[in-house]
Amino acid sequence: MESLVVALASCAGVVLLLQYNYTEAPVAAGFGVAFFVLGTTVHKIVRALIYPFYISKLRNVPGPKDNQFLVGQAIRLLKAAGPNELYLEWVRKWPDAPFIRHLSWGNSEVLLVNNLEAAREVLQTHAYSFVKPSFFVKLVGEMMGTGLLFGVGEQHRQLRRITAGPLAKPNVRKMLPIFQDKAKEVSDILDKAIEGEDKGVVEVEYLFNRAAFKIISTALLNRDISNFRSKNSPLTFEQCYKGILDQPLLGKLITFINPFIPLRWLPIEANLAFIRANTAMRSMLAELIQERVEEVRLQQSEKKEKSSQNDEKTEKKDFLTNMIEANLSERKGVSEQVLIDTVIQCVSAGHETTAGALTWTTYALIKYPEIQKRLREEIVSTQQKQPELSAATIDSIHYLNNVVSESLRVYSPSLLAPWEAGEDLVIAGVAIPKGTTVTTIPAMIHYNPSVWGADVNVFNPDRWDAVTGAVANPFSIEAFINGPRTCPGRALALLEIKTILVEMLSNFSLEAVNDVDVEFSHPTLTLKPKGGLNVRARRL
Repeated sequence: MESLVVALASCAGVVLLLQYNYTEAPVAAGFGVAFFVLGTTVHKIVRALIYPFYISKLRNVPGPKDNQFLVGQAIRLLKAAGPNELYLEWVRKWPDAPFIRHLSWGNSEVLLVNNLEAAREVLQTHAYSFVKPSFFVKLVGEMMGTGLLFGVGEQHRQLRRITAGPLAKPNVRKMLPIFQDKAKEVSDILDKAIEGEDKGVVEVEYLFNRAAFKIISTALLNRDISNFRSKNSPLTFEQCYKGILDQPLLGKLITFINPFIPLRWLPIEANLAFIRANTAMRSMLAELIQERVEEVRLQQSEKKEKSSQNDEKTEKKDFLTNMIEANLSERKGVSEQVLIDTVIQCVSAGHETTAGALTWTTYALIKYPEIQKRLREEIVSTQQKQPELSAATIDSIHYLNNVVSESLRVYSPSLLAPWEAGEDLVIAGVAIPKGTTVTTIPAMIHYNPSVWGADVNVFNPDRWDAVTGAVANPFSIEAFINGPRTCPGRALALLEIKTILVEMLSNFSLEAVNDVDVEFSHPTLTLKPKGGLNVRARRL
């Protein structure tokens, strides 16, 4: 907006000079350019060096003051030992503040949500007053498009309607055989590791990533898309997916810098590989969606001629088919491009975060063997009563629910969710100007002693037996976000995690290989152990 004002003022100056014959046209144009450059420079200087310190309405919000020149806390955040380290340091210093303010690149202001009232108003009350900030759209949007993640207003509500039914708990529970089948594949891999030279040692992050990828692709698309490929590309879907989300170091650096300094145009292999993978993956999904749309339309046209008993087949439809049917029933459905984006986001979120949750829950179980032993005893006891566990029974295993909930609190796979105020707002008594970046960091709520008490750093599944006070607030756990922006695949992820844990713990004991403590990978989009997580499995 400010740049537009400077440009208009420059044009106005040129027009006035010409109108009153003060100078020749080339000189007037030169004056206009010079005025624009000078005005833009002055604006940038004021915005970076004066506004955040002396003018901003947010300058008195609590936050760190040891800023580095023109980058605020950005470099410190990138160089920290883990993605949450500095955030948690600030939480301990200002546990009761609704927001913590810090400066980022170019001294831009960022508000971090730090208490339950602020979380509720940002994620629920004013959910649609926020949009995704442009830098995050560039960071993640080039990989995942618009879809549910970046949809706003009516488009987002429409996508919620389209995806809500297929991912509702009753439909998710019908997917249990898929989860159990892939869980048994995990057991087979552990058995092979026990019998082989590795003597039971397995890097479980990779194992869970493979299992979760197969589960989510089968549940959502009714096929294992690991080897699925486009007619026009030699790359498989999995190769494309890894080429986009599992880039080499140079590719990761470009991805993180690109939102601020455009680098994607550089003709280097890291960029070319990313573009090839992204183009091929979207081509594959476009083919798949077009094929499925034709099938749905054909079925709908034939449905009138068939008896109602054939309608029972709809129970076996996958997520994509149900989503396409729901989209066709809308008065004005979303575009094919948005459907592609939504599928990519569902595969990514449903696979990355689920695998992360399984990895960190396994880490907690090897770090605290007494918790693992107690959980195994409850699982085995439940199996003795019902050898073939139903989805409802798995969901009802009390201590399993506690362990998973505590793992999501202590080791939330999701690291942050940035938003941008689309209008001037007042939240928890703080006046937030339009355009301000407001970020929810799950760890800041999950480790806030004002919410969870003095033992906030202790991994204690029993704390979930007494969910009272602040802990009973739905915004006290942000692993799946909350409000209208909550993860639609929550029920799917939780049942998948619990099914795999039941299979593993009823057949194997899990132990640390070396030092039980791990370092965090950083920077990254989800919480990951640096170098993976090696676990030794022993058959019971």
